[in-house]
Amino acid sequence: MKRIYGIIGLLFLGGYGMAQPLTLQQYRQKVLDYNQEIKQSQEAVKAALYTLKSIKTGFFPRVDMTGSYSYQIEDVQFMPGIDLKHDNYSVEAGVVQNVYAGSGLRKQYEMARIQEAIARLGEEYTVDNIVYAADVNYWTVAANRDLYRIALRFVGIVRELFDIVDKRFVEGAISKTDVLMVQARLKEAELQLNTSETNYRTAVQALNVMMGEEAGRPIVLGDSIRQPMAIPSLYDLQLVLENRPDYRIAQQDIELARLQTRLVKANYLPNLAVGIKENWGTTLINVDGDKRFSTIAFAKVNIPVFYWGERRHNVRLSETQEETRELERSKLLDQIRLDLSNAWVSLTEALKKINIVDSSLEIARHNLILNTFSYNEGKLPVIDVLSAQVTWLQAFINVVSANYQYKVALAEYERTIGGLLP
Repeated sequence: MKRIYGIIGLLFLGGYGMAQPLTLQQYRQKVLDYNQEIKQSQEAVKAALYTLKSIKTGFFPRVDMTGSYSYQIEDVQFMPGIDLKHDNYSVEAGVVQNVYAGSGLRKQYEMARIQEAIARLGEEYTVDNIVYAADVNYWTVAANRDLYRIALRFVGIVRELFDIVDKRFVEGAISKTDVLMVQARLKEAELQLNTSETNYRTAVQALNVMMGEEAGRPIVLGDSIRQPMAIPSLYDLQLVLENRPDYRIAQQDIELARLQTRLVKANYLPNLAVGIKENWGTTLINVDGDKRFSTIAFAKVNIPVFYWGERRHNVRLSETQEETRELERSKLLDQIRLDLSNAWVSLTEALKKINIVDSSLEIARHNLILNTFSYNEGKLPVIDVLSAQVTWLQAFINVVSANYQYKVALAEYERTIGGLLP
Protein backbone atom coordinates (compact mmCIF):
# COMPACT_ATOMS: atom_id res chain seq x y z
CA MET A 1 0.00 0.00 0.00
CA LYS A 2 2.84 2.37 0.84
CA ARG A 3 4.35 1.71 -2.57
CA ILE A 4 1.00 2.47 -4.24
CA TYR A 5 0.70 5.82 -2.44
CA GLY A 6 4.24 6.69 -3.48
CA ILE A 7 3.58 5.91 -7.14
CA ILE A 8 0.34 7.91 -7.16
CA GLY A 9 2.04 10.89 -5.56
CA LEU A 10 4.95 10.85 -8.00
CA LEU A 11 2.63 10.63 -11.00
CA PHE A 12 0.34 13.35 -9.75
CA LEU A 13 2.98 15.80 -8.61
CA GLY A 14 5.23 15.17 -11.58
CA GLY A 15 2.52 15.73 -14.18
CA TYR A 16 3.06 12.25 -15.67
CA GLY A 17 6.53 13.27 -16.82
CA MET A 18 5.20 15.39 -19.68
CA ALA A 19 5.10 18.96 -18.39
CA GLN A 20 8.08 21.29 -18.43
CA PRO A 21 8.99 23.12 -15.20
CA LEU A 22 7.13 26.44 -14.92
CA THR A 23 8.94 29.19 -13.03
CA LEU A 24 7.25 32.14 -11.36
CA GLN A 25 8.56 34.57 -13.97
CA GLN A 26 7.34 32.36 -16.82
CA TYR A 27 3.92 32.06 -15.22
CA ARG A 28 3.70 35.83 -14.76
CA GLN A 29 4.40 36.37 -18.44
CA LYS A 30 1.85 33.79 -19.54
CA VAL A 31 -0.79 35.43 -17.37
CA LEU A 32 0.06 38.91 -18.66
CA ASP A 33 -0.14 37.69 -22.27
CA TYR A 34 -3.53 36.07 -21.72
CA ASN A 35 -5.37 38.25 -19.21
CA GLN A 36 -8.54 39.90 -20.53
CA GLU A 37 -8.50 42.78 -18.04
CA ILE A 38 -5.14 43.91 -19.36
CA LYS A 39 -6.39 43.68 -22.91
CA GLN A 40 -9.44 45.76 -21.95
CA SER A 41 -7.17 48.41 -20.43
CA GLN A 42 -5.12 48.42 -23.64
CA GLU A 43 -8.29 49.02 -25.62
CA ALA A 44 -9.10 51.90 -23.28
CA VAL A 45 -5.71 53.42 -24.14
CA LYS A 46 -6.50 53.12 -27.84
CA ALA A 47 -9.90 54.75 -27.33
CA ALA A 48 -8.31 57.66 -25.46
CA LEU A 49 -5.72 58.07 -28.23
CA TYR A 50 -8.39 58.16 -30.94
CA THR A 51 -10.34 60.72 -28.92
CA LEU A 52 -7.23 62.88 -28.70
CA LYS A 53 -6.67 62.67 -32.45
CA SER A 54 -10.33 63.47 -33.12
CA ILE A 55 -10.20 66.64 -30.99
CA LYS A 56 -6.97 67.69 -32.65
CA THR A 57 -8.74 67.92 -36.01
CA GLY A 58 -10.70 70.89 -34.63
CA PHE A 59 -7.60 73.08 -35.04
CA PHE A 60 -7.65 72.67 -38.81
CA PRO A 61 -9.97 74.22 -41.44
CA ARG A 62 -13.06 72.23 -42.28
CA VAL A 63 -14.37 71.76 -45.78
CA ASP A 64 -18.04 71.02 -46.43
CA MET A 65 -19.95 70.43 -49.65
CA THR A 66 -23.71 70.64 -49.99
CA GLY A 67 -26.07 70.29 -52.90
CA SER A 68 -29.74 70.95 -53.47
CA TYR A 69 -32.32 70.40 -56.20
CA SER A 70 -35.96 71.40 -56.45
CA TYR A 71 -38.65 71.20 -59.10
CA GLN A 72 -41.58 73.61 -59.20
CA ILE A 73 -44.59 71.63 -60.45
CA GLU A 74 -46.91 74.55 -61.21
CA ASP A 75 -46.13 77.22 -63.78
CA VAL A 76 -45.15 80.40 -62.01
CA GLN A 77 -44.87 83.80 -63.71
CA PHE A 78 -42.18 86.16 -62.52
CA MET A 79 -43.56 88.96 -64.69
CA PRO A 80 -46.19 88.98 -67.38
CA GLY A 81 -44.82 86.90 -70.18
CA ILE A 82 -41.85 85.63 -68.16
CA ASP A 83 -42.13 82.23 -66.50
CA LEU A 84 -39.78 80.94 -63.83
CA LYS A 85 -37.93 77.76 -64.67
CA HIS A 86 -39.15 74.61 -63.02
CA ASP A 87 -35.65 73.31 -62.18
CA ASN A 88 -33.54 74.88 -59.45
CA TYR A 89 -30.26 73.38 -58.24
CA SER A 90 -26.99 74.40 -56.71
CA VAL A 91 -23.72 72.98 -55.35
CA GLU A 92 -21.85 74.77 -52.58
CA ALA A 93 -18.37 74.21 -51.14
CA GLY A 94 -17.22 76.02 -48.05
CA VAL A 95 -14.11 76.31 -45.89
CA VAL A 96 -14.47 77.36 -42.23
CA GLN A 97 -11.63 78.09 -39.83
CA ASN A 98 -12.16 78.46 -36.10
CA VAL A 99 -10.12 81.53 -35.12
CA TYR A 100 -10.97 81.95 -31.44
CA ALA A 101 -13.36 80.14 -29.13
CA GLY A 102 -12.19 81.30 -25.74
CA SER A 103 -9.38 78.67 -25.93
CA GLY A 104 -12.11 76.05 -25.38
CA LEU A 105 -10.78 73.77 -28.11
CA ARG A 106 -7.28 73.88 -26.66
CA LYS A 107 -8.67 73.02 -23.22
CA GLN A 108 -10.50 70.06 -24.70
CA TYR A 109 -7.27 68.92 -26.33
CA GLU A 110 -5.34 69.22 -23.07
CA MET A 111 -8.07 67.28 -21.26
CA ALA A 112 -7.90 64.54 -23.88
CA ARG A 113 -4.13 64.29 -23.39
CA ILE A 114 -4.61 63.86 -19.65
CA GLN A 115 -7.30 61.23 -20.24
CA GLU A 116 -4.89 59.34 -22.47
CA ALA A 117 -2.26 59.50 -19.71
CA ILE A 118 -4.84 58.26 -17.20
CA ALA A 119 -5.72 55.35 -19.50
CA ARG A 120 -2.05 54.36 -19.72
CA LEU A 121 -1.69 54.57 -15.94
CA GLY A 122 -4.83 52.48 -15.66
CA GLU A 123 -3.12 49.81 -17.72
CA GLU A 124 -0.11 49.92 -15.38
CA TYR A 125 -2.37 49.62 -12.37
CA THR A 126 -4.15 46.63 -13.90
CA VAL A 127 -0.83 44.94 -14.65
CA ASP A 128 0.36 45.42 -11.05
CA ASN A 129 -2.80 43.80 -9.69
CA ILE A 130 -2.70 40.92 -12.15
CA VAL A 131 0.95 40.23 -11.33
CA TYR A 132 0.04 40.13 -7.65
CA ALA A 133 -2.84 37.73 -8.32
CA ALA A 134 -0.56 35.54 -10.45
CA ASP A 135 2.06 35.41 -7.69
CA VAL A 136 -0.53 34.41 -5.11
CA ASN A 137 -1.88 31.73 -7.45
CA TYR A 138 1.59 30.35 -8.10
CA TRP A 139 2.60 30.20 -4.44
CA THR A 140 -0.77 28.71 -3.50
CA VAL A 141 -0.06 25.81 -5.83
CA ALA A 142 3.50 25.50 -4.51
CA ALA A 143 2.28 25.46 -0.90
CA ASN A 144 -0.48 22.92 -1.60
CA ARG A 145 1.99 20.78 -3.52
CA ASP A 146 4.25 20.61 -0.45
CA LEU A 147 1.30 19.99 1.87
CA TYR A 148 0.26 17.10 -0.36
CA ARG A 149 3.78 15.69 -0.26
CA ILE A 150 3.84 16.03 3.52
CA ALA A 151 0.49 14.29 3.84
CA LEU A 152 1.72 11.51 1.56
CA ARG A 153 4.86 11.14 3.63
CA PHE A 154 2.87 11.18 6.86
CA VAL A 155 0.68 8.35 5.64
CA GLY A 156 3.85 6.39 4.95
CA ILE A 157 5.25 7.08 8.42
CA VAL A 158 2.04 6.04 10.17
CA ARG A 159 1.72 2.97 7.96
CA GLU A 160 5.22 1.87 8.89
CA LEU A 161 4.27 2.15 12.56
CA PHE A 162 1.04 0.26 11.90
CA ASP A 163 2.96 -2.58 10.25
CA ILE A 164 5.19 -2.79 13.33
CA VAL A 165 2.39 -2.80 15.94
CA ASP A 166 0.30 -5.20 13.88
CA LYS A 167 3.19 -7.63 13.74
CA ARG A 168 3.78 -7.30 17.48
CA PHE A 169 0.09 -7.87 18.17
CA VAL A 170 0.15 -11.04 16.11
CA GLU A 171 3.16 -12.13 18.14
CA GLY A 172 1.25 -11.32 21.35
CA ALA A 173 3.73 -8.69 22.46
CA ILE A 174 1.17 -5.83 22.72
CA SER A 175 -2.54 -5.35 23.27
CA LYS A 176 -5.21 -4.64 20.68
CA THR A 177 -5.48 -1.08 22.03
CA ASP A 178 -2.16 -0.06 20.48
CA VAL A 179 -3.21 -1.45 17.12
CA LEU A 180 -6.51 0.42 17.20
CA MET A 181 -4.84 3.71 18.15
CA VAL A 182 -2.38 3.46 15.27
CA GLN A 183 -5.07 2.28 12.88
CA ALA A 184 -7.24 5.29 13.79
CA ARG A 185 -4.29 7.60 13.24
CA LEU A 186 -3.69 5.97 9.84
CA LYS A 187 -7.25 6.68 8.76
CA GLU A 188 -6.88 10.30 9.89
CA ALA A 189 -3.69 10.55 7.84
CA GLU A 190 -5.39 9.11 4.78
CA LEU A 191 -8.27 11.56 5.18
CA GLN A 192 -5.81 14.44 5.43
CA LEU A 193 -4.07 13.14 2.33
CA ASN A 194 -7.38 13.19 0.47
CA THR A 195 -8.04 16.77 1.57
CA SER A 196 -4.54 17.86 0.57
CA GLU A 197 -4.91 16.27 -2.86
CA THR A 198 -8.24 18.04 -3.39
CA ASN A 199 -6.75 21.41 -2.41
CA TYR A 200 -3.77 20.86 -4.69
CA ARG A 201 -5.88 19.88 -7.68
CA THR A 202 -8.14 22.89 -7.17
CA ALA A 203 -5.15 25.24 -6.94
CA VAL A 204 -3.66 23.77 -10.13
CA GLN A 205 -6.92 24.32 -11.97
CA ALA A 206 -7.00 27.99 -10.93
CA LEU A 207 -3.36 28.34 -11.99
CA ASN A 208 -4.02 26.90 -15.44
CA VAL A 209 -7.20 28.86 -16.10
CA MET A 210 -5.53 32.16 -15.19
CA MET A 211 -2.94 31.66 -17.95
CA GLY A 212 -5.46 30.37 -20.49
CA GLU A 213 -4.69 26.65 -20.28
CA GLU A 214 -6.98 23.67 -19.77
CA ALA A 215 -7.92 23.40 -16.10
CA GLY A 216 -6.78 19.80 -15.73
CA ARG A 217 -3.46 20.23 -17.54
CA PRO A 218 -0.59 18.68 -15.51
CA ILE A 219 2.11 21.10 -14.43
CA VAL A 220 5.51 21.00 -12.77
CA LEU A 221 6.50 24.09 -10.80
CA GLY A 222 10.04 25.28 -11.24
CA ASP A 223 10.11 27.26 -7.98
CA SER A 224 9.62 25.89 -4.49
CA ILE A 225 7.64 27.50 -1.69
CA ARG A 226 10.68 27.06 0.55
CA GLN A 227 13.25 28.59 -1.77
CA PRO A 228 14.90 31.65 -0.20
CA MET A 229 14.02 35.08 -1.54
CA ALA A 230 15.90 38.17 -0.37
CA ILE A 231 13.96 40.76 1.54
CA PRO A 232 13.81 44.11 -0.31
CA SER A 233 14.64 47.52 1.04
CA LEU A 234 12.14 49.79 2.74
CA TYR A 235 11.33 52.35 0.06
CA ASP A 236 10.74 56.01 0.78
CA LEU A 237 7.10 57.10 0.69
CA GLN A 238 7.76 59.82 -1.89
CA LEU A 239 9.41 57.33 -4.23
CA VAL A 240 6.45 55.00 -3.83
CA LEU A 241 3.99 57.80 -4.60
CA GLU A 242 5.87 58.69 -7.76
CA ASN A 243 5.70 55.08 -8.86
CA ARG A 244 2.15 54.14 -7.83
CA PRO A 245 -0.16 54.29 -10.88
CA ASP A 246 -3.29 54.88 -8.79
CA TYR A 247 -1.73 57.88 -7.01
CA ARG A 248 -0.56 59.35 -10.30
CA ILE A 249 -4.08 58.85 -11.65
CA ALA A 250 -5.41 60.79 -8.66
CA GLN A 251 -3.02 63.63 -9.47
CA GLN A 252 -4.09 63.61 -13.12
CA ASP A 253 -7.74 63.67 -12.03
CA ILE A 254 -7.09 66.89 -10.14
CA GLU A 255 -5.51 68.49 -13.21
CA LEU A 256 -8.40 67.23 -15.33
CA ALA A 257 -10.90 68.86 -12.98
CA ARG A 258 -8.98 72.15 -13.18
CA LEU A 259 -9.05 72.05 -16.95
CA GLN A 260 -12.76 71.32 -16.84
CA THR A 261 -13.27 74.52 -14.84
CA ARG A 262 -11.27 76.49 -17.40
CA LEU A 263 -13.31 74.93 -20.18
CA VAL A 264 -16.53 75.99 -18.49
CA LYS A 265 -15.23 79.57 -18.33
CA ALA A 266 -14.13 79.39 -21.97
CA ASN A 267 -17.65 78.50 -23.07
CA TYR A 268 -18.81 81.97 -22.04
CA LEU A 269 -16.09 83.89 -23.89
CA PRO A 270 -16.52 85.40 -27.39
CA ASN A 271 -15.77 83.12 -30.31
CA LEU A 272 -14.89 83.95 -33.88
CA ALA A 273 -14.92 81.85 -37.04
CA VAL A 274 -14.14 82.89 -40.63
CA GLY A 275 -14.68 81.16 -43.93
CA ILE A 276 -15.38 81.28 -47.60
CA LYS A 277 -18.10 79.66 -49.68
CA GLU A 278 -18.20 79.00 -53.39
CA ASN A 279 -21.64 78.36 -54.93
CA TRP A 280 -22.50 77.11 -58.41
CA GLY A 281 -26.04 76.71 -59.68
CA THR A 282 -29.16 78.51 -60.80
CA THR A 283 -30.07 81.87 -59.34
CA LEU A 284 -32.66 82.37 -56.64
CA ILE A 285 -35.08 83.79 -59.24
CA ASN A 286 -34.46 81.44 -62.12
CA VAL A 287 -35.88 82.94 -65.25
CA ASP A 288 -33.25 81.98 -67.79
CA GLY A 289 -31.85 78.67 -66.47
CA ASP A 290 -28.30 79.98 -66.47
CA LYS A 291 -25.78 78.62 -63.97
CA ARG A 292 -23.45 80.97 -62.18
CA PHE A 293 -20.59 80.94 -59.70
CA SER A 294 -20.86 83.10 -56.61
CA THR A 295 -18.25 83.55 -53.87
CA ILE A 296 -19.03 84.58 -50.30
CA ALA A 297 -16.49 85.40 -47.61
CA PHE A 298 -17.86 85.60 -44.08
CA ALA A 299 -16.97 86.05 -40.45
CA LYS A 300 -19.13 84.84 -37.58
CA VAL A 301 -18.84 86.30 -34.09
CA ASN A 302 -20.72 85.16 -31.01
CA ILE A 303 -20.48 87.17 -27.76
CA PRO A 304 -22.28 85.74 -24.70
CA VAL A 305 -23.88 88.67 -22.85
CA PHE A 306 -26.40 87.65 -20.22
CA TYR A 307 -27.25 84.12 -19.08
CA TRP A 308 -28.92 84.77 -15.71
CA GLY A 309 -25.85 83.71 -13.70
CA GLU A 310 -25.45 80.39 -15.53
CA ARG A 311 -21.70 80.91 -15.95
CA ARG A 312 -21.17 81.59 -12.24
CA HIS A 313 -23.13 78.51 -11.16
CA ASN A 314 -21.44 76.19 -13.62
CA VAL A 315 -17.99 77.44 -12.65
CA ARG A 316 -18.70 76.89 -8.97
CA LEU A 317 -20.04 73.42 -9.71
CA SER A 318 -16.84 72.57 -11.55
CA GLU A 319 -14.74 73.97 -8.68
CA THR A 320 -16.48 71.60 -6.27
CA GLN A 321 -15.25 68.74 -8.46
CA GLU A 322 -11.70 70.05 -8.10
CA GLU A 323 -12.02 70.00 -4.32
CA THR A 324 -13.52 66.50 -4.41
CA ARG A 325 -10.60 65.18 -6.48
CA GLU A 326 -8.14 66.81 -4.08
CA LEU A 327 -9.82 65.15 -1.10
CA GLU A 328 -9.75 61.80 -2.90
CA ARG A 329 -6.02 62.21 -3.52
CA SER A 330 -5.44 63.04 0.15
CA LYS A 331 -7.45 60.00 1.22
CA LEU A 332 -5.47 57.78 -1.14
CA LEU A 333 -2.21 59.19 0.25
CA ASP A 334 -3.20 58.15 3.78
CA GLN A 335 -4.17 54.69 2.53
CA ILE A 336 -0.88 54.21 0.68
CA ARG A 337 1.07 55.32 3.76
CA LEU A 338 -0.81 52.75 5.85
CA ASP A 339 -0.50 50.01 3.22
CA LEU A 340 3.25 50.58 2.95
CA SER A 341 3.72 50.29 6.71
CA ASN A 342 1.50 47.21 6.98
CA ALA A 343 3.15 45.49 4.04
CA TRP A 344 6.60 46.08 5.49
CA VAL A 345 5.60 44.78 8.93
CA SER A 346 3.98 41.68 7.38
CA LEU A 347 7.08 41.03 5.30
CA THR A 348 9.62 41.35 8.10
CA GLU A 349 7.53 39.42 10.62
CA ALA A 350 6.91 36.63 8.11
CA LEU A 351 10.67 36.31 7.67
CA LYS A 352 11.16 36.03 11.43
CA LYS A 353 8.46 33.38 11.56
CA ILE A 354 10.31 31.29 8.98
CA ASN A 355 13.38 31.15 11.21
CA ILE A 356 11.23 30.06 14.17
CA VAL A 357 9.33 27.30 12.37
CA ASP A 358 12.51 25.95 10.75
CA SER A 359 13.98 25.43 14.22
CA SER A 360 10.73 23.86 15.44
CA LEU A 361 10.73 21.42 12.54
CA GLU A 362 14.26 20.32 13.28
CA ILE A 363 13.34 19.73 16.93
CA ALA A 364 10.19 17.81 15.97
CA ARG A 365 12.16 15.67 13.52
CA HIS A 366 14.71 14.66 16.16
CA ASN A 367 11.95 14.01 18.67
CA LEU A 368 10.14 11.72 16.22
CA ILE A 369 13.32 9.77 15.50
CA LEU A 370 14.12 9.34 19.20
CA ASN A 371 10.57 8.38 20.19
CA THR A 372 10.30 5.88 17.36
CA PHE A 373 13.64 4.35 18.34
CA SER A 374 12.66 4.22 22.03
CA TYR A 375 9.35 2.55 21.17
CA ASN A 376 11.13 -0.07 19.08
CA GLU A 377 13.35 -0.70 22.11
CA GLY A 378 10.29 -1.05 24.33
CA LYS A 379 11.08 2.05 26.41
CA LEU A 380 8.06 4.22 25.38
CA PRO A 381 4.36 3.52 24.79
CA VAL A 382 2.98 3.91 21.28
CA ILE A 383 0.99 6.99 22.29
CA ASP A 384 4.27 8.91 22.60
CA VAL A 385 5.23 7.97 19.06
CA LEU A 386 1.82 9.03 17.76
CA SER A 387 2.15 12.34 19.57
CA ALA A 388 5.62 12.88 18.10
CA GLN A 389 4.26 12.14 14.63
CA VAL A 390 1.53 14.75 14.98
CA THR A 391 4.04 17.28 16.32
CA TRP A 392 6.31 16.62 13.34
CA LEU A 393 3.40 16.95 10.91
CA GLN A 394 2.22 20.22 12.44
CA ALA A 395 5.77 21.59 12.43
CA PHE A 396 6.13 20.75 8.74
CA ILE A 397 2.78 22.37 7.96
CA ASN A 398 3.89 25.46 9.89
CA VAL A 399 7.04 25.67 7.76
CA VAL A 400 5.03 25.58 4.54
CA SER A 401 2.50 28.07 5.92
CA ALA A 402 5.22 30.50 7.06
CA ASN A 403 6.98 30.36 3.70
CA TYR A 404 3.67 30.86 1.90
CA GLN A 405 2.90 33.88 4.08
CA TYR A 406 6.32 35.33 3.28
CA LYS A 407 5.89 34.85 -0.47
CA VAL A 408 2.44 36.44 -0.42
CA ALA A 409 3.70 39.28 1.79
CA LEU A 410 6.52 39.85 -0.70
CA ALA A 411 4.03 40.01 -3.58
CA GLU A 412 1.84 42.41 -1.59
CA TYR A 413 4.83 44.63 -0.79
CA GLU A 414 5.81 44.70 -4.45
CA ARG A 415 2.29 45.76 -5.40
CA THR A 416 2.24 48.36 -2.62
CA ILE A 417 5.43 50.05 -3.78
CA GLY A 418 4.27 50.02 -7.39
CA GLY A 419 6.39 47.19 -8.80
CA LEU A 420 9.79 48.63 -7.94
CA LEU A 421 11.32 45.24 -7.25
CA PRO A 422 13.63 43.84 -9.96
